[in-house]
Amino acid sequence: MSWLITLNLSNNYLTGVIPNSISKLSQLLSLDLSHNSLTGQIPRKLIKLTSLEAFSVAYNNLSGPTLDMKAQFGTFDNRSYEGNPNLCGPPLSKSCFSYPNRKWPSTNEMDNDQRDKSIDFLILFSSFALFFVVSFWCFMAALYFKRNWRYAMFTMVDDYGDMIYVRILLFVRKIRVAQRDN
Repeated sequence: MSWLITLNLSNNYLTGVIPNSISKLSQLLSLDLSHNSLTGQIPRKLIKLTSLEAFSVAYNNLSGPTLDMKAQFGTFDNRSYEGNPNLCGPPLSKSCFSYPNRKWPSTNEMDNDQRDKSIDFLILFSSFALFFVVSFWCFMAALYFKRNWRYAMFTMVDDYGDMIYVRILLFVRKIRVAQRDN
């Protein structure tokens, strides 16, 4: 898609890192990734976008230094980066030299975090599924061994079924009467 001129992905609830492949969109004049949940550093390869006239990564969770104030990136002010409290460097007032020993997370570390989150989700989902299956079969075993519980359960289901059936019939009758009157 090297023919692409404008890429506006703002307000899309995007997560993860900004992909390096965006730097291959050589005709890009406008890039807006603002108001998402992007993390990690801004890829250095974006400097290859020499025809860029508008750029915004505002209001994400980006960290590390901003892109060098060279060529087209020298024309973008702090509004392009605002809302990212962990970004530093020009044109922002926060200097990266204030963090001399800070190691900014790399793309690989961000990918590992994403993998960890998906493993956590898988464990959470599996434990809920296991809980549901065990609970269901315990309930079924209790109904099997406790005759009075079984009778009470089926009587309750039968009563609710009858009640729902009567309500549906009354509703259908009301509709038919309303149609006849019109």
